Amino acid sequence: MAEYISTFITGFGEVVSQDLQRHFPKIKILNLFDGLIHYKFDGDSRQLSKIIYFNNTFFVLKTMKGKGLNFNSLVGAVTAETKYFLINKGSFRVRFVKENQFQKVDKNISKKAEDCVLRNSKLQLDRLSPTTEIWYSIRRENFAFCGQLISKREFTEKNLNKGELRPEFAYLMCAFAGLKNDEVIADPFAGYGSIPNQIMGFCRPQSLYVSDIEEKQVEIIENLPALKKDFVRVFCGDAFELSENGVSELDVVITDPPWGFYEEIGDMTDFYKKMFASFRRVLKSDGRMIILTARADSLEEAATASGVKVLSSLHTLVNGKKASLFRMSW
Repeated sequence: MAEYISTFITGFGEVVSQDLQRHFPKIKILNLFDGLIHYKFDGDSRQLSKIIYFNNTFFVLKTMKGKGLNFNSLVGAVTAETKYFLINKGSFRVRFVKENQFQKVDKNISKKAEDCVLRNSKLQLDRLSPTTEIWYSIRRENFAFCGQLISKREFTEKNLNKGELRPEFAYLMCAFAGLKNDEVIADPFAGYGSIPNQIMGFCRPQSLYVSDIEEKQVEIIENLPALKKDFVRVFCGDAFELSENGVSELDVVITDPPWGFYEEIGDMTDFYKKMFASFRRVLKSDGRMIILTARADSLEEAATASGVKVLSSLHTLVNGKKASLFRMSW
């Protein structure tokens, strides 16, 4: 089985590990670090590029563990062996990365690394606009690797609305929630519909309620092709009045409420208390809530006051801001 390394959003290590095994039951996880997973996979490598939450995926040429790792020793270990390159035609450049930051190295080290690729492949050197890249990466966990970049996520923030949740993040929320087929699910702060859109790719709900208080955003949601199903109801409504809009018997609420940074929310703890009261009216007794927030202290204070239990949580970044994702129940 070939070895690969893929990177992803910080904080979601266990979620990614479990979801990857859901996609590929025969996969073997070798190492799991914050934002990086190292694994063996015997399928078509092109399947890996379809995993929505992977940023960069590498075909592994060499890994090393231990204290005091440096580029000189890593390059030396790689160049001492004959290497097989998954992509063997086109052009390449070599890049050096330490703790997620590109680094400049001594010219003798970079030349040695480049000569190794030229000697072991049909790739041509192109330092400006190559078709593939060879990375030498050293991480803070005393782990280093050399790998060939085989797929790279194109970040297209320009195609997203301001404040819209990235699709890969919305998908990971679904995985964190452990959504299942035939559940009754709701997103009452749907915004531009990122989470409901990914729900439809993750599972098949029995019913899906999608709502927002802003009419213009609901209009956008209504036009999402994935949500044009008989079991999906999209409506404009107040998340504090879900029961008055016919919502009931929910298995899951999964949502990204306003954070109070750009909206006039008032006291965030009171806001969350009202939210929990509304959710209590429509959730089944064993129902669960998956809440994304950058106001973790306020959410936990409101949860304690409302008799809500935190089942699990993780900490991550959303557009560079610290945020937390909670799984909660009564």
